[in-house]
Amino acid sequence: MTQTLLAPAVLLELLESLRFGVEYQPLISACDSLIYGYEALARFHSPTGEGLSPALVFDSLHDSPLSLFQVELAMKKVQLAQAPDKGRLFVNLDPHAASAWGELDERNPLVALFAGQQRIVVELIENTSISDARISQALASVFSRQGTQLALDDLGAPQSLLSLPIMLSVDFIKFDRSWAQRLDETRYRNLMLTLTTYARSEGKRTVLEGIETPKQRDQARTLGVDFLQGFLFRDRFVHYRPT
Repeated sequence: MTQTLLAPAVLLELLESLRFGVEYQPLISACDSLIYGYEALARFHSPTGEGLSPALVFDSLHDSPLSLFQVELAMKKVQLAQAPDKGRLFVNLDPHAASAWGELDERNPLVALFAGQQRIVVELIENTSISDARISQALASVFSRQGTQLALDDLGAPQSLLSLPIMLSVDFIKFDRSWAQRLDETRYRNLMLTLTTYARSEGKRTVLEGIETPKQRDQARTLGVDFLQGFLFRDRFVHYRPT
């Protein structure tokens, strides 16, 4: 069943009241279980304090590109300001939000925000169409010019497309959480092993999302994944929610 999008009045109230926070999920080193860094994830809540699905909020905002841009920019500023002070900080960027500004160059506020910040890794969301891939390629080029490290997010997610030029240009490859559920399948294990071997040969590092059990953790280690992320490590999550 298709989920109903949020009403414009709800979105406007969300923007005006800044009803959002951040959940920082750690990236755990597969070899020694130490925290390598954190991914900053947007969290939204209603006036009564109930959580709102981030996917629902962003899907609703896509019909209003300028509002999408405003929320994305505001969220990124909060994510940078409240981040844990150690390790890399991974922040995902919606290509549609960046393109809503117009220019996909150093003048774009969603690009300029990360200039000169050496600990930042910008995650480009996996593409769902050719037009998405073109935007992501343009963003990858401008981020590379200003020295910002990049990750390809959600590789292999259902209904996504793989852009080889983007995969070649990034520093990190993040496997979608759906892989963790299929590591008992030979063809998935073989493909992940091939991709992690490729990444290592090119100096790229890999992350497997969606780790929920010790078995998945151990399987990922065997397959050569560098970093792990998921609810198995929920006791190490960091939360920020403005009062």
